[in-house]
Amino acid sequence: MQNNKSLPITLVLPPLRSLAAFILKLEPLWLGLMLYYFWFPIEVRWHWLWLLGGVPLVFIARFIVHGRIFTRFSLDLLLLIFLALAVLNLYLSPFTYTNPLSRLYLLARPLLGVLLCIAFVEQVRRQRKLDALLLATLAFSLLLALLALTGSQWNNKSTQLLFFINLLPRFTIFPGAEGGFNANEIAGALAWITPLCAALAALRWDQTLSRPWLQRSLKWGFRLAFVLSFLALFLGQSRFALAGVLAALALLAFLLIPRWRGRLLAWSLIAAVALLELLIMRNVFAPANQIVMEQRDTESMNIRFDIWNSAFDILRDYPWTGVGMNLFRDAKVRDLYPVPSFPQPILPHAHNEFLQIAADLGIPGLLVYTGWHIVLILALWHIYRRATLHNLRLLAAGVVMALLAHGFYGFGDAITLWDRLAFVYWWILALGCAAYTLHNLQKLQKIN
Repeated sequence: MQNNKSLPITLVLPPLRSLAAFILKLEPLWLGLMLYYFWFPIEVRWHWLWLLGGVPLVFIARFIVHGRIFTRFSLDLLLLIFLALAVLNLYLSPFTYTNPLSRLYLLARPLLGVLLCIAFVEQVRRQRKLDALLLATLAFSLLLALLALTGSQWNNKSTQLLFFINLLPRFTIFPGAEGGFNANEIAGALAWITPLCAALAALRWDQTLSRPWLQRSLKWGFRLAFVLSFLALFLGQSRFALAGVLAALALLAFLLIPRWRGRLLAWSLIAAVALLELLIMRNVFAPANQIVMEQRDTESMNIRFDIWNSAFDILRDYPWTGVGMNLFRDAKVRDLYPVPSFPQPILPHAHNEFLQIAADLGIPGLLVYTGWHIVLILALWHIYRRATLHNLRLLAAGVVMALLAHGFYGFGDAITLWDRLAFVYWWILALGCAAYTLHNLQKLQKIN
């Protein structure tokens, strides 16, 4: 009787396992489609929300093949708490959408970010290598840098650099950003990738890479990506982003350059760039614009103070829920918490990422958001201090400096977690989680 009962199972399990393995092979394509289509405005994203149906399929397939839903990693609990808070917020927020699809649309981008973290960790667990992740990181870093150089809406802070800007080709028909990119917004994304590319430009062959030729290709590719991204950042003249990146590069020079002679050379170059930026800020190269630009800078800071006061007012009235995920910009919220000095009818964000999270999700959301940054930075610092593999130490240092550089940018501007460019942030987080997982696997392998 036992054989008769087990026979159907033995016949069913192999095809089911093969199907599950095939689904897992499609996971990178599925995530790539979501990265592409969730980039677009809501009118396009509506039609691609069905891609979220792949979430349970991938988890079930992974359980069938590997016996686990996902591999535990350093931020898993905090990210799951964040998603739970986000779901609760959709129902408890005083300004939430009544349409269930609208709620799902708000969750789509943060959920994609968490899925990226899980996928990156699974990748390094299976392969014990960084090959695929670094190649993908190089590809999107080069793409972002090129888009920033050719598709930015250069603001009037860049007038002293117009000669160089006019030499660049113009590309303003990128799908989903046909009018080009706001220079301050894309500067926030560049603040993540520029220090990361600077760190990874020192890659060398070790156990994390399969072939020496791959190391050489990645090293020179990241050097090119660093040059292009830093050039785009400088031309965009986002001062918070530029200051954060220069500080991060100075710290990287201290951490990664072994000799003091090399460090002093790097610091001299960074100081020269900082001095050039100071001269540009003082309009030394365009004295006729000095009064106008100084007035503009003063008005810009005054508007920021007004926006921050509006965010504090929201936090005072709704400390536990905020106004709701991505609803700081909503017209109803703006009517209740106006910023008269802001010239546009809809205020896109709080011009401070920490205030943005607090205003949207309340104090609990801010605590979780701050918490996973602290946990990840401490974990990666541990890798930098203890890892024996050179590339792991580089990746850990690069991710930490990327977070610190963008953190400085986040004091005066913002890319919200539900913004189209937030995928860069989630990518950086995912790389950090993958690095920590690979470090633990390497330690376990040495013990065994």
